[in-house]
Amino acid sequence: MQTDTLVTYLIYQLETAQQLLSNLAVTNDPEEIHRFRVALRRSRSLLNLYEPDYYAIEKIIKSIFKPTNTLRELDVLLLSIDKVDYPTLYKDLQLHRDEHYNGVLTAAYIARSSSLLKQVTDELQKMNSVHSDQILIKKAHRYAEKTDRAYKRINPGTKPKELHRVRIGYKRVRYSLEFLKESGLEYKKGKLKHAQQRQEQLGAIQDARNQLHILHSGCKTGSLAECEAL
Repeated sequence: MQTDTLVTYLIYQLETAQQLLSNLAVTNDPEEIHRFRVALRRSRSLLNLYEPDYYAIEKIIKSIFKPTNTLRELDVLLLSIDKVDYPTLYKDLQLHRDEHYNGVLTAAYIARSSSLLKQVTDELQKMNSVHSDQILIKKAHRYAEKTDRAYKRINPGTKPKELHRVRIGYKRVRYSLEFLKESGLEYKKGKLKHAQQRQEQLGAIQDARNQLHILHSGCKTGSLAECEAL
């Protein structure tokens, strides 16, 4: 059986997620959680781009990924707050974050996710598709062009949902170009940097929106003044 570049890369990402998952049971490190999520998102993005018919596998990976969304949003918010300027608020949010961590990353979640990752990896190993280098490169560039067109349509009236959709588009572009680079198929430094910059630009808007939502809905009486100031 011919080894497929895409399948090899997808399995590597899922095995990376599996390894990180076992660490999450004993560590409370935001960076480890982030790396776990990136490995899952890479897999989802590439499946969506190159193998949309395998939507069932993508949905399984999403079911593992989704419970960690709020946890990541809290981690990003905490990283943006100065402990000296907002000591009470920081302490309240850290406590809330740790409680959420314990509520999400339970033994049951880790066991279920580990089992699902193994099942998905086994299914990918059975995939019969063989993707030519030319097709992998061509699809990545076509999607990048499509995402650039969507970005150019952004205007002051663009809804948050559409901004988020374009941001996710640039994540997919970035992951596909990184896949081409890491697999030795092609390296377009300028295009990759462009996708990273657009993703970060739109990500800053999305992060601010998420953080305002957390602050409006979650601030406690003790840190209310600091919360309003922030």
